[in-house]
Amino acid sequence: MIYIVTALPCEASPIVKRYDLKRDDACRHFPLYRGDDMFLIVSGVGKMASAIATAYLIAQNVKRDEAGGEEGLAIINIGVCGTLNQRYPIGTPLLIHKVIDHETGKQYFPDILIEHPFEEGSIETYNDVVRREDVLSGRVELQADLVDMEASGFFQAAARFLAPHQIYVIKVVGDYLDVVDFDRQRVAQCISGALDAVDGFIKQVEGLCRVEGDVLTQDERLQLERVKESLRLTVTQSHQLMDMARRYKLRTGRPLPDFSEFAQTRVKVKAEGRKALERIRRLLLYE
Repeated sequence: MIYIVTALPCEASPIVKRYDLKRDDACRHFPLYRGDDMFLIVSGVGKMASAIATAYLIAQNVKRDEAGGEEGLAIINIGVCGTLNQRYPIGTPLLIHKVIDHETGKQYFPDILIEHPFEEGSIETYNDVVRREDVLSGRVELQADLVDMEASGFFQAAARFLAPHQIYVIKVVGDYLDVVDFDRQRVAQCISGALDAVDGFIKQVEGLCRVEGDVLTQDERLQLERVKESLRLTVTQSHQLMDMARRYKLRTGRPLPDFSEFAQTRVKVKAEGRKALERIRRLLLYE
């Protein structure tokens, strides 16, 4: 299952048309579109709006069943961005490998595990529109290749539910920080022109999702759930455990090791859980 988050209706419209998505009129909080294997939500502008819509989309629609709904999906933030670097032609799509929140200084790193056709780049998320003159005058000092207003909010919210290799940001260069009048048609054309590459990427991600969803047996999932409970793992630590287990199986082709020692451990403080998780990490990554 692929979840897509866009900020603007004009960013969403080419995607909705390409995948023949249908408006879900039952959703009163956001414009929400559905297909057989895809959800798309339009968040509105800004990192807070993007974070809220992202969390809503995942929380409302993930199926927590025996097949492992969370592990069998990926979420992608798609939209236009600005850059001062004119080596990127207008309409160039980039896959983001680092997201920086300008206000907090926090950095987020998608875990890109698949081959893709994009150039990779970094993006810095601002609360306000960044103008070319702000950068050239020195009032704003850019820390990344691209700038936008949503990526850090999107990533921070998605990471509460999903592992880094399930979270992607694709941004299409829409301007050189010189836009005076916002042009919806131009934005839609930028997204539309990138959709062939995006579609190929989505197909690869869907293949990874199918592998991620099927690689663990039901008994292995139950064993890992017991470990999570016994070690009192946080949401992030639980995602790390599942990710390491899947990678182990994909790399070795063998069943998971016996984790009964960890499932029978009852930790009293979080530090004990962290130490036990590190032992599991060594067991899975270096065996």
